[in-house]
Amino acid sequence: MTSINPSLPDWLGKPAVRFAASGLSGAFLFACFPWINWSWLVWVACVPLIVVLVTEKRPAYGFLLGYGSGAVFLAGSCYWFVGVMRHYGGLSFPVGVGVLALFVALFSTFYGAFGLIEVKVARRSRGSALLLSPFLWVALELARTYLFTGFPWNLLGYAVRPAGLEQIASVTAVYGLSFVAVAMSALLAWALLGPGSQVRWMALGACVALLVIGNHLLFPPPPVSGPDVALLTQPNIPLGGSQNWVPWINPEPMDALVERSVNAAQAPEALAKNPPLIVWPEDPAPFYFNRDPVFRGAMEVMAKEAHAYVVAGTITFEGEGNSRPKNSAVILAPDGRELLQYDKIHLVPFGEYVPWWAFPGKVGKITSQVGDFVPGDLIRVAGTREGRIGVFICYEAIFPQLVRKIVAAGAGVLVNISDDGWFGDSSAPYQHFEMARFRAIENRRFLLRSTNDGITAIVDPYGRVQEEIPRHQAGILTGRFRYLAGKTFYTVHGDVFAWSSVGVALGLILAAGFGLVGDRERSR
Repeated sequence: MTSINPSLPDWLGKPAVRFAASGLSGAFLFACFPWINWSWLVWVACVPLIVVLVTEKRPAYGFLLGYGSGAVFLAGSCYWFVGVMRHYGGLSFPVGVGVLALFVALFSTFYGAFGLIEVKVARRSRGSALLLSPFLWVALELARTYLFTGFPWNLLGYAVRPAGLEQIASVTAVYGLSFVAVAMSALLAWALLGPGSQVRWMALGACVALLVIGNHLLFPPPPVSGPDVALLTQPNIPLGGSQNWVPWINPEPMDALVERSVNAAQAPEALAKNPPLIVWPEDPAPFYFNRDPVFRGAMEVMAKEAHAYVVAGTITFEGEGNSRPKNSAVILAPDGRELLQYDKIHLVPFGEYVPWWAFPGKVGKITSQVGDFVPGDLIRVAGTREGRIGVFICYEAIFPQLVRKIVAAGAGVLVNISDDGWFGDSSAPYQHFEMARFRAIENRRFLLRSTNDGITAIVDPYGRVQEEIPRHQAGILTGRFRYLAGKTFYTVHGDVFAWSSVGVALGLILAAGFGLVGDRERSR
């Protein structure tokens, strides 16, 4: 069989080999993330896919190659969908697999688009296609953030782990790290496709050296302890046993947690000039701050006795007869006054509501709460004498744009409350935590993360984990933080880099389409 490209061995021209290379890239991509967590693969994960795309002449095959790679990656990254649907949605195993398959089928189209466009541009100029690849990848990650309700889970940049290079995110958000990773894969593909060219390998070596030097120059300064104290509660309430925590029926579990929180605030390690900050997570217990006087009274008493600010997850209601629930957080002052109610803005599709295009009324949610949750529509922060507190809830941690707006509104510290018990014993809680950790880097803020059953942690403004509580372990994490006022480039200017990548990608695509670029690869 004749090779598709004379510079490649004949065996690489076989369709089976090319699809195997596509699948290999998909496997490498999900292996970058927890559980496997081989983050070093991020630098080469896209090489097999890019090589077969820029040497492919058939656009339809390009779409299939990209689609297949994306399908392997998404199925591997999000296998936990099946467990969530089975245990909390009441679906059978086959139906849960079907739900995962539909998700993979939909979101793999972004990777199919990558393959299709790369092949079309490569037919005009292989060099242009290689140059296009990191810009196009970022453009499609940005699209994945917004389209189909938005699901920017495990964007490639989250797997870039060198602590110095991670700081690029303070300018570009996580998208800049995705760009660097794909650019390195494209550069390696360029070197592999030019056998005998010492210049190409020298260029690759120079870029590797540049990354090493950049990581050294951008390496964060030594950690510095802050003057303020956080007490992050991890109650480890079992999802199936949350009814035991109904305050108006059995207040004992809640009262015991209040007592532990107050004692932790009065312990020697929590003593500080400023009032501490107690954080209770989003959890499955029926805690209704505006509806249940028992729960509300307990929170107010806790704030007063601990002389602490309190952040607590709760369900609030609106609409006729208070029939429509909101996923909210309330912030109380040390005297028990309510400073802020923040309502979750970006809800979980099929978890907290059913999208309008997904046959609401026929397709249900996996939660038992009556009615669809109502999204909030205001970015708000709580002003205190010490600094401003910004809260985001669970799933919102994966959206850089949303958290950036909270800091732009004045938040001096970020508080993330979550209930990752929905994920079970899967890799999802660890993936979720990695994404939340990047919000600290992008905005140079301490991140105080309190979850029902882990991972509860204090993350410094450079993304370093200072303290954490293991999963499935009840406890209160005591640590120090600082309210900060400076703003990063990303906080001020937003996704300038990502949208610029969209512009460059469109420019390169148009240049190829109008025949403004071309090289000798076209004639082969």
